[in-house]
Amino acid sequence: MVTIKDIAREVGVSPSTVSRALSGSPLISDETGERVRMAAQRLGYERNELARALVKGSSEAIGLIVPDITNTFFADIARGVGEVAHAAGYGVILCNTIGSIDREASYISLLRRKQVDGLVLATATLNDPSTRSLSQTETPFILVSRICRDVDTSYVIGNDRAGARLAVEHLIELGHRKIGFIGGPANVQSSRDRRATYRKVLRQHGLSADDAWVCYADFTQAAGREAGRRILSLENRPTAIFAANDVTALGVLEAADELDLSVPEDLSLVGYDDISYASLPRIQLTTVAQPTFKMGKIATEWLLSVLGKEDTLPLYRVLEPHLVVRSTTARPG
Repeated sequence: MVTIKDIAREVGVSPSTVSRALSGSPLISDETGERVRMAAQRLGYERNELARALVKGSSEAIGLIVPDITNTFFADIARGVGEVAHAAGYGVILCNTIGSIDREASYISLLRRKQVDGLVLATATLNDPSTRSLSQTETPFILVSRICRDVDTSYVIGNDRAGARLAVEHLIELGHRKIGFIGGPANVQSSRDRRATYRKVLRQHGLSADDAWVCYADFTQAAGREAGRRILSLENRPTAIFAANDVTALGVLEAADELDLSVPEDLSLVGYDDISYASLPRIQLTTVAQPTFKMGKIATEWLLSVLGKEDTLPLYRVLEPHLVVRSTTARPG
């Protein structure tokens, strides 16, 4: 590995001169600085970022932890984080937990050892041990799309109750009276809020749901397919399903196809998030759109203001969703 001493020998100057030249010190002449930089490039020198972070007190990097990078909902959050971070001269280290609490804890520990300046977490659960532990450290962090009931910390989330109301009332307005619900994990606040609102809206319209039509599942296509297959195989099946995210809804579409049910003639379906796949010509999913990219941007702007030592108050931001009607919903056949 090439060191500063190797560059110093190559150029014929002291290691301290090389160090100053590489950091852009005004004490070094333009000619010497250029010679040092050319030699560093020629020799393949790479800075020891960890050592530099210890000296500067900043790594100029933030960590982003998501539960499922294959879900474009989280990819859009990552785009928002990356845009703001890049504009401010920060790098982003992305970690994907695949929904594992153990991986979340491991990644938080790794990123703190790497001296990242702050963290954006899209993985928190209601009783998240990693978030509780992190709140006891000096590492600044913010939650996106999730909250942890045990920790009073900054967050940027969508209004899940308002979004669920949009979805269920849309189906009721079309004339559906038998409406099912497939949620996400029970330990995620957004999933609980969407399920609670689903039941509340039904009651307000004098409707009820058969318990067999309602379940929690993972926010995955496989879970949506399994739950959809189970619900749609019932003799008394619903005419519509509200799926708590678009990836789950894609699984329901697969289940309906397996059972020779046409969408929307035999089944109306509403998803949540408005991921990029939802608008594909062969899918055209009716869904509740969240300002996902904006979530990532707002969270990162707040985090960077904290890192900039500004007098920043905690952020509790709730963004409003809107309904996007496409071709998977219609009046019951």
